[in-house]
Amino acid sequence: MGRIVAVTNLKGGIGKTTTVVNLSAGLALRGSHVLLIDVDAQGNLAMALGVEPRRTLYDVLVDGATIADCVSNARPNLDLVAANESLLTAQPEIARRPDWARVLEKALQPVRSRYDVIIIDCGGSLTVLNLNALNAATDVLVPTTVEPFSLKGLEMLIEQIRRVKGSQGALRAILPTMYDARTRQSVDLLESLRARYGDLVLSPIRVNVRLSECSAHGKTIYEYDPRSRGAVDYALLVERLSERMNIGTAPTSPVPARPARQIPPPPRIPRDPAPVPPASPPRPASVEPPVVTGAGSMLTSNCPNCGRDLQRATVAGYRVAYCDHCKYRRQDLAAGGRR
Repeated sequence: MGRIVAVTNLKGGIGKTTTVVNLSAGLALRGSHVLLIDVDAQGNLAMALGVEPRRTLYDVLVDGATIADCVSNARPNLDLVAANESLLTAQPEIARRPDWARVLEKALQPVRSRYDVIIIDCGGSLTVLNLNALNAATDVLVPTTVEPFSLKGLEMLIEQIRRVKGSQGALRAILPTMYDARTRQSVDLLESLRARYGDLVLSPIRVNVRLSECSAHGKTIYEYDPRSRGAVDYALLVERLSERMNIGTAPTSPVPARPARQIPPPPRIPRDPAPVPPASPPRPASVEPPVVTGAGSMLTSNCPNCGRDLQRATVAGYRVAYCDHCKYRRQDLAAGGRR
């Protein structure tokens, strides 16, 4: 059965939909089959992916249609059940049902085995549909801006997760978004966030205007500007969550096989032997890296900050070196030069 990930926060405008779009697109590029469910009446997922859906989640929850009948294909390996303002009228009807908290979970059950992961884009408040998303989810991802009000809302959300799920175990990761290392407040608040929640806090998504531009054009960041900081940050997020939640198998570049060593027969020695230069070994063919790779075996070198080993990956046209200990990161274009 595929995993169900609810991407949620009680605060709006913190990058939930941007995270859902680019996380799902990265997983799809890796070969995972992904289904997106939009439970927000604003319906931003369809616009961000440039999709004009024929049917929406309203048809599933109110009219009794199946999820399979309302799916729109957004990209290869990436399907979407969109939403629109009709969900505002659906919530009072759902609230009158005896099973109101499990309506979405039951609707997803028939298609869950068809997908490696189902990602639910939640709205910015605690609605009936957001509670349905939490009940259906096996994992919860919480994006949050590194600001005082957002961090206060994070505490309230984690308490709500405990109430709905019975524990905090479903909270898989906290993702800082819109991070600006040039401001002292961002740096200090990120440090306090890591001190409190530890390994739950992932590497931040840095401020990048390309992320808002790509949504306006109906494209993912990998399509709009694959060499931007936003593309690199979200590609690394795909790597980390794939490992943490064991989603799919990362495509790796084929390694040319080393030619077998052949032992020639003893040569005939003439009376006046002339020196023979050794034959040069064949050069392996160059291998073009994929767009998003998840190779676990990476070359290592020392971090200039803490001296620990650097991890390396090739993501979205970049060679990226990063340190898990002090969060140092360096990125270079695969074609050369740094941006």
